[in-house]
Amino acid sequence: MSNGKAAETAKIPKSELFTALILFFSIWILTFSLAVSVRGETAAEPAVIDTMVTVDGVGFHFQVIEGGSPTILLESGGGMDLSEWKDMAPRLALQTGATVVSYSRAGFGKSELPDVPCDMKVEAGWLWNALGQLGLDSNLILVGHSYGGWMIRLEASTYPDDVAGLVFVDPFSAKLVDKLGVEYLDEHPMVGKLPFDTSDPSKLDKYQLALMRMVGDGLGPKMKIMKDADVPEGIPVVIIRSALQWLPKVEEQKAWDDALEEIAASIDGAVLLVAEKSNHMIPWNQPDIIIEAVEYVIEKVR
Repeated sequence: MSNGKAAETAKIPKSELFTALILFFSIWILTFSLAVSVRGETAAEPAVIDTMVTVDGVGFHFQVIEGGSPTILLESGGGMDLSEWKDMAPRLALQTGATVVSYSRAGFGKSELPDVPCDMKVEAGWLWNALGQLGLDSNLILVGHSYGGWMIRLEASTYPDDVAGLVFVDPFSAKLVDKLGVEYLDEHPMVGKLPFDTSDPSKLDKYQLALMRMVGDGLGPKMKIMKDADVPEGIPVVIIRSALQWLPKVEEQKAWDDALEEIAASIDGAVLLVAEKSNHMIPWNQPDIIIEAVEYVIEKVR
């Protein structure tokens, strides 16, 4: 693999995207003002199967591009839905020939909002149940951005026999929480402090309720789950971190970057790439580096 300075394959038009908030941890919120979408020209778009899958009475929105093995599963950043991958999913399918799956976690996009508190283990179980219904719950390469990176770590730890490789895209991490602290991050305006009044849920829309559900009781309960979530041994792992500062304070950005460097060093054989042209929104700003990473993992597992 290259050192992460992947060349763009085409001159790509840029357009401003809607302003919104991204949750990178169970509920942390990043502004979409971080990013500009970069859309690549492709050959004929592959067919997309758009479907709802029901688990425990909750409907989940999935999109599947059928191909060969392995299956690539795309986990969105916190507060985002499967539309985060709308440009990358067809490119991955065309360039790898693999089956590509994207979905929206509970409450986001077209997925239904459950009336039970958010539990990361339960959410991972819901996903695996849905993948089983689709016949796609084995030989998986998991790709997770931001909070989605935390989720794929938990999923790989919970279902190690089903996971063939991992690509972490500027992931949120327990190491970051260790560095900055639960209380600090729970009160951070880009993490756990929601930017709207939560005192009367009846006045909130579905998206706000989904964010509120994700935040839940803060990072403490999630850290209890994630401290035991180990990456399975013997599988290829790529970690991609952003090069451009996006967190408000220099010391916060350093903690984020250092955490990812330490994670890469702690996983035997892991490859660390730096997205030199991107802030946190690597899937939009520098998608080629993610495709390169996935192709590397596929080469290792095929």
